[in-house]
Amino acid sequence: MFLIIALVRLLLSVIFGVAGVTKLLDQPGTREAVVNFGAPKSVAPSIGVVLPVLELAIAVGLLFTSTAWWSALAGLFTLGVFVVAISVNLARGKTHECHCFGQIYSRPLGWSTLVRNLVFAVAAGLVLWNGPEFQPNIVLTIERAASELKTWQALVLIAGIVVAVAGVFYFQRRQKPQVQHVEDQPSGLPVGSEAPAFDLPAYDGGQASLTHLLTIGKPILLIFTNPKCAPCISLFKEIKDWQTAHNQQLTIALITFGTIKDNFVNVARNGLGQVLLQEKGEVSKVYGAMLTPSAVMINAEGRIASEVAAGADEIRALLMRHVPTSHISYEAGGADNPTQGSNIQPSPAVR
Repeated sequence: MFLIIALVRLLLSVIFGVAGVTKLLDQPGTREAVVNFGAPKSVAPSIGVVLPVLELAIAVGLLFTSTAWWSALAGLFTLGVFVVAISVNLARGKTHECHCFGQIYSRPLGWSTLVRNLVFAVAAGLVLWNGPEFQPNIVLTIERAASELKTWQALVLIAGIVVAVAGVFYFQRRQKPQVQHVEDQPSGLPVGSEAPAFDLPAYDGGQASLTHLLTIGKPILLIFTNPKCAPCISLFKEIKDWQTAHNQQLTIALITFGTIKDNFVNVARNGLGQVLLQEKGEVSKVYGAMLTPSAVMINAEGRIASEVAAGADEIRALLMRHVPTSHISYEAGGADNPTQGSNIQPSPAVR
């Protein structure tokens, strides 16, 4: 039993340590996650620092016999807060990026996020259940156990660890989309060629086609997005600002994946207009816009007017070539944060 407790403490220490360090190194993402979870913006910077520092303190405390029980208690409380916050957001249909482990692992909220935190909470509870007086010395316990193992037992243990680690990497590889680089992204259709027609369900109801968009009589900035793409989510507020500021010059339309329910949070939160829904990337394939976010310009005559712009910065640059630069918003990136939006995500069509 002492060996199990020692290994659980060591595992929890690594988990909290990695979470704390990565959150400290990704302060913008941590603050964004704090706000998305429902905290006021005014306290987000403070929580963004206090939370990872607390996680690091828990990680260190779990390593020492005298502080292990209290650190496990603090860990269980922290995980409990996470579980409640995740449950509330999932119940409200919010699937924003969790930024659980900073930039090395950040995925939209889901039931797997909730289950993972519940498993960690059970592990912390196991340490608490053993009591403050019966916390083993991790190093001595593991050394003693190792010295008592027979050769075949040691080999079985090593094989088990290797299989477990390999399984984790395999699972992550299957779950995490393979990021493609911008240079791998097709340049799209030839400039001057006729833009392929499409007819898609509109978020506001009914159908919307390229012909319908062209009847407005303005060039079209067609932006391809994904409701679970973190750079897309960061860009949506800017897109709404563009739709308002450049309404007289451009028709800015979004083609996104999924259903109305999948896109409800992003559309409602940002007040987006001209949102069209594709099922499996059928339009993205035709336009060669396989990464999200991507965009292409179509002139008022219905012909391709640009190569595909892949990534938030490239989309901003494309927009700048067609509207006065003084009107471009950089709230979510650009000159003040040139790296924002560069984490391009592959669309479901290429997963």
